[in-house]
Amino acid sequence: MKNKLSIVITVVLLSVTMINCSKKDDFSSYNGAIKGTVKDNSGLELHGDLNSNNIIVRLLGEGDQSPTDIRVNGDGNYQNTKMFPKVYLAWIEGPVVKSDTVSVNLQGKGIMVQDFVVTPLILAKVMNGTVSGKSVTVDYSLLENAGNLVDKKEVYCSTVPYPTASTGSLTNVYFTKTVQLPSISGGVMVDGLASGKYYIRIGARAKGSVLMNYSNQIIITIP
Repeated sequence: MKNKLSIVITVVLLSVTMINCSKKDDFSSYNGAIKGTVKDNSGLELHGDLNSNNIIVRLLGEGDQSPTDIRVNGDGNYQNTKMFPKVYLAWIEGPVVKSDTVSVNLQGKGIMVQDFVVTPLILAKVMNGTVSGKSVTVDYSLLENAGNLVDKKEVYCSTVPYPTASTGSLTNVYFTKTVQLPSISGGVMVDGLASGKYYIRIGARAKGSVLMNYSNQIIITIP
């Protein structure tokens, strides 16, 4: 009798475990979706980095112990179409002045569009790139916001879109050159380039921060 009872209990426990596992693994219920653009106070895109958590949209759902992070891409956009459909608190983290928190409800159908406006510690901008032979002169500006001072500043010229210092180079595959900037505005020359298309943007870090603010991207061609 005891053996039969033990078997019944074991079967019930296994059934419950299988049901719970099935529920946990049923990702079809994660049909909440959100996307948007992160902008600065002037209405221009705040440029992130797809390959790192430089600027992230952070969402904390009702009952969650830890937030979900969505990386902001180089073009300033973000998206996640596999969220659990419920209400979240959302805010921006990165090299920005403290972001406001907003409530977003992902229980409806379709993709919810939620834009954010924040103030970057350093506003970096590339205005122009003038090609001369195998070099390019990059005109740029850096604006120090909210009392922050520029601690590090550099320009990236790469065959890869939205480059950073970590993009690097791989022989015969892609190339990136990093040049230090002499001041917070003006022009800087990037030389020693080969023929081809290059993507250029600026990176600047505020004193006391460990993260870079990135500029918009321009594209030039070396004949």
